[in-house]
Amino acid sequence: MHSFIKPRKKKIIDDMSSLWIIFITLMSLGLIGFGIYINYKSSFYIKMLEDGYSKQQSIEENVKSLRRDIQIFSMQKELETEVKQSNLTLKESVKNLFDLVPDQVTLTDVIMERDSLVLKGYSASKESYSLLLEPPLKSIFDESHASFSTDDRGFYRFVSKNIMNINRGIVDE
Repeated sequence: MHSFIKPRKKKIIDDMSSLWIIFITLMSLGLIGFGIYINYKSSFYIKMLEDGYSKQQSIEENVKSLRRDIQIFSMQKELETEVKQSNLTLKESVKNLFDLVPDQVTLTDVIMERDSLVLKGYSASKESYSLLLEPPLKSIFDESHASFSTDDRGFYRFVSKNIMNINRGIVDE
């Protein structure tokens, strides 16, 4: 057999096909690298998101704790204000009570409760108690009772029980 051209060596893959294979290989490697990069970044961002959620939960717990503390402090402040007001009222009431006691009467015990007052003491006579101390007590309290006994010095020992109706002044609707 005779040929007009000189025989050449044939390549398994021609130049164009090898270019395509190189291009496809490079693109595949690029896509695989990009996929690995995306996977790494997404796991990094997922980790950051989880850390953010845990920080958010910690902050929310701190906020709840601070709100409870604020409620406790405000309740303590209200209680302090009430106690101060109650102490002022009590101080004024005790001052007024001692202003009511005449010089002829000596008190030994004063028991003050929310709706009652018990006075114990000495008086030179029943009349000095009845005329000087009993009228102001009866004008303040709804019920006022006094019992007397004499001691060995000749003074009259008295126990005065005075009760105030708490519901006084409240009108039923």
